[in-house]
Amino acid sequence: MNMKEITRNQLVSIIRECIDGKLSPIELQEWIILNYDPLEVKIGENEAQHTVEAMNIVMNEYELAKTDRFTKIGWKLALEFISCSEDHFDQGRNRFIRDGFTD
Repeated sequence: MNMKEITRNQLVSIIRECIDGKLSPIELQEWIILNYDPLEVKIGENEAQHTVEAMNIVMNEYELAKTDRFTKIGWKLALEFISCSEDHFDQGRNRFIRDGFTD
């Protein structure tokens, strides 16, 4: 049985669609709910461990947050976090979680 996979490029593409207005916050959350299951889906195979962790954090936050709290700035911070170097992981995570959603 082949295990499903979410690649870094796939996640980046989905978030870019939100930034471009092609995907709504509800559609993003629905995609994550339908596709993201860390126990049954490979996440970021062949990516650095910090990238895989960033992908998991981003998808987990978007899965659980109320969609009216999603922001365009948050999507940009999510992309920065997913693409950051290991040296900037903590900073990227903190910015995404702290500034990526409205209160």
